[in-house]
Amino acid sequence: MNALKRHWWLILLAVIVVYPLIGESSPYKSGLLIFAGIYIILAVGLDLLMGYTGQISVGHAAFFAVGAYTSGILTAKYGFSPAAAMGVGIVFSATLAFLTGRPVLALKEYYLAMATLAFNEIVITLIIGFEGLTGGASGLRDIPPFTIFGFSLLDHLHYYYFVWAVVVLVIASSIAVVRSPFGRALVAIHSDEEAARSFGVDCAKYKTRAYMLAAVYASIAGSLFAHYMGFIAPDDFGILTSINLLVMLFLGGVGTIFGPALGALFLKLLPEITYALQDYELLINGIILIVVLVFFPKGLFGIFTALRNKIIPRMGR
Repeated sequence: MNALKRHWWLILLAVIVVYPLIGESSPYKSGLLIFAGIYIILAVGLDLLMGYTGQISVGHAAFFAVGAYTSGILTAKYGFSPAAAMGVGIVFSATLAFLTGRPVLALKEYYLAMATLAFNEIVITLIIGFEGLTGGASGLRDIPPFTIFGFSLLDHLHYYYFVWAVVVLVIASSIAVVRSPFGRALVAIHSDEEAARSFGVDCAKYKTRAYMLAAVYASIAGSLFAHYMGFIAPDDFGILTSINLLVMLFLGGVGTIFGPALGALFLKLLPEITYALQDYELLINGIILIVVLVFFPKGLFGIFTALRNKIIPRMGR
């Protein structure tokens, strides 16, 4: 039973692989899980910055936009392959995070939140302003589908497996980061920045690196989003998207890697469960968030862990 307790995630992985094959294949069903996978990548990256490093970001959708528009512009207008365009987007996002990270992360609490919020607005304003390049408020069209070694991922099922393969890689790399000396330094900064500094941790350097890593994950998610949709617009990357990411983090369980993934999956699939009440989506999301935070401070992952610890020992009797 201990092996089952340690490797429960293998069961989840099997469910991900088998689920689209159950019943009739549906582009709609695959599409929902593709969006959920993209948002999991975003939420897990943001969790490294907020959950483990303790740095507030209310504008993370800005890097989602940078990745999407870099990939979209290079493929639609300049003939780049999607993989190369995604690589350029990653480098561009990491560079932008490096240049803005030091001054922004020197701020604290409300000031840091406002600075990241302003950064999101600046990126959206620039996207709208450079209309000839980005399509402005009307959006960028004719973004080609993703291709790997000349094989086009036009089929929804193929793209589903591709996105979830990236999700697994992102989660595995995040766990490796958290367990590394770099991850322990981030946790030390979150716990007590002054104490971490007194032990020789260069807090500014580590916070900037965490910011860059979160930006890279967001850029990857943006590229996947752009090539799946074929059309992107500024509204996809506004403040509401950044706030939804925060809800995913706290609903799922901030600072747990799997928690934000659960939060993203839950919020992306919830509208399908409450389809008849779709006009009250924001209200329902708000009520669920309040209930979870009040009664289950560790979020959905805390509930999941408690159930797992209760059920698995009984299976061994």
